[in-house]
Amino acid sequence: MMPGRTVWYALPRPLDSHRLVAHIHGQCGGPSYACGNWIDAGTERGFMVCPTGNEHCSSPIGPPMWDESFTLMDQDLELGIKVAQGKVDGGISRDDAILTGFSRGGWAAIDIVRRHPGRWPYLILVEADVTIGKAYLEASKVRAVAMVAGEWGTELPGEKKSVDDMKAAGYPAELFVMPKTAHLYSANIDDVMRQALAFVLAH
Repeated sequence: MMPGRTVWYALPRPLDSHRLVAHIHGQCGGPSYACGNWIDAGTERGFMVCPTGNEHCSSPIGPPMWDESFTLMDQDLELGIKVAQGKVDGGISRDDAILTGFSRGGWAAIDIVRRHPGRWPYLILVEADVTIGKAYLEASKVRAVAMVAGEWGTELPGEKKSVDDMKAAGYPAELFVMPKTAHLYSANIDDVMRQALAFVLAH
């Protein structure tokens, strides 16, 4: 357990798949929502680890949120991974690790991959219209990126432009649209994330 907080984790299926699948949740939507809604897709690919934000949306018992710098979010993520390491025989493998983030978690993820080039070779950003491109991701040693946006949300146009620009530059990027939703997961998020995970891992 992190100080005053829990670390949400889910064992891989099958148990011999030790790849790390880490996720940083957004504001007012903690790990049980941000990770639990696509637990089947995630555990098919590895060991899911989702730290809990340092604050709550409404004190003292509202859903988790982040009220700290990306530097501290990075530290909390690594602490969460360390806590989860001992929960399965053989631990967690950092080889071919996947980093995902929802909304503010996606913005943090972009900062984190640049801080640690090569640590996170695969990246999935959900509802996060971040400013990224081929040069930034190659400098971060990210092999492929998937962007996920709600059909009715404000993030879709920007994410589509980013993906189109990266494709035009020859960088492996793909957009996945969650139907009939805005800044929330769609009812079929497990299938959407399954497709996004398959895309990045193909590179």
